[in-house]
Amino acid sequence: MKTKQLGNSDLFITPVRFGASAIGSSAWEQSAAAIHHALELLARISQGAVTVLAVILVAVIAWFDYVTGDFSLAVFYLVPVVLATWYAGRVSGWFIGVLSAAAWLVGDPALSRAYGHPLMPYWNAAMLALTYGIVAYLLSTLHRLQAELQERVDRRTASLAEVHHRVKNNLQIISSLLMLQAEKLSNAADKAVFDECRDRVYSMARLHEQLYSSGEFSDLDFATHLREMAEMLVRSHTAQGCILAVDVRADPVAVDLDTGVTLGLIANELLLNALKHGFAGRPAGKLTVELHGGNRNEMIVRDDGRGLPTGFDATKNAGLGVELVLGMTRQIRGEARIENDSAGGTRATIFFPSLLPLETVKTEPQSKPTYHD
Repeated sequence: MKTKQLGNSDLFITPVRFGASAIGSSAWEQSAAAIHHALELLARISQGAVTVLAVILVAVIAWFDYVTGDFSLAVFYLVPVVLATWYAGRVSGWFIGVLSAAAWLVGDPALSRAYGHPLMPYWNAAMLALTYGIVAYLLSTLHRLQAELQERVDRRTASLAEVHHRVKNNLQIISSLLMLQAEKLSNAADKAVFDECRDRVYSMARLHEQLYSSGEFSDLDFATHLREMAEMLVRSHTAQGCILAVDVRADPVAVDLDTGVTLGLIANELLLNALKHGFAGRPAGKLTVELHGGNRNEMIVRDDGRGLPTGFDATKNAGLGVELVLGMTRQIRGEARIENDSAGGTRATIFFPSLLPLETVKTEPQSKPTYHD
C-alpha cells in the first residue's frame, strides 16, 4: 500500500473503468486524463489567477444567460464558485458566489420582467447568493479536512518508516552480536548453531529494511526477499569445494509483514537443510527455489542431493529445523510436504493462501541459474 498523496484535483476526478466496450473505455479514460491534467495545472497557478479565471467563467455564463433567458443556467455558476473556493480559498469562493448571483440578476432581464412582483428577482438572486455561499463554506471545510487528513497520513507514514528502520537496526545489532559470539567458540557444532540463529535474525532484518526502503508498509514482494535470501545462504553455507548451481524462479507474490517474516524463516530452514544435508561430500549440485502465485501460493525448495532416508516421516523423524517449518506453516494456515523428488534429491513444498492481489507488486520473475563454489 504505497501511501497515496492527496492532490487538489482528487476531489473531482477519479478514473473508473466501466464495463463498456474497449473503445468507450478508452475514450472515457482519455477524457478523464485530460480533465485531471487540467485540474493539476490549476493547482499550480496562483490564487489570484484562479479568481480571475472564475470571474471570466461567470461572465461567459452570464452572457449565455442573457441570450437564452433560461433560469436553469443558475446551476452552472457553481462551476466558478467551486473552482475559486477549492483553489483560492473560502473568501474567494464567497466573492464569486455574490458575483454569480449579481450576474444572474443582470443577465436575465426577460425572466425578471415575467415576475409579478418587482422585488422577486432580487429575492431569487439573494437565495442564489446564499446557496453559493453555503456551497463555498462546505467545500472549504472539506478542503481543510482533506489537508488535515493528509497531514495525519504523512505523520503516520513517517512514524511507520521510523519504526521499521529502528527494528531493522536492532535486529542487525543482534545479528552482529551473534556473529561476534560465534567467533569466540571453538566447537564447530556450537558455532553452526549461532550461525543459523544469525541467519534467521538477518532474514527478519532484511524484511523490515525492504519495507523501509520501498515505502510499502502494508505489503511487500516476497519474491525479492526469497531471491536475495537464497543467494546469501548459498554464498555463506556452500561446502568448500562444491560447485553449486542455484536456480531461483520467483513469481511476484505480495504478503503482509507477519506472513513475510514467517515465510522467510521457513525458507531459511529449508535452504539450510538442503545446503547442510543435500550436498555434503559432493563436488557439484543444483538447488532450485520456486515461488508461484495464485489462489493458493506455492513455495518449493528442491535439491538433487542424496534425498531422505527410507521411511522418513516429517511428523515423527523431524529435527529442529523441520519442526520449525511444520509449526510455522500451520501458523500461516498453510500445508507443508517434505518428500523425495522423483528426479532424485529432496523436495519441500509449502502451500499457503493468497493474501493480497498480485497486481500490488511489479517484480519480474528470475529464472537464470547462478553458480557458487
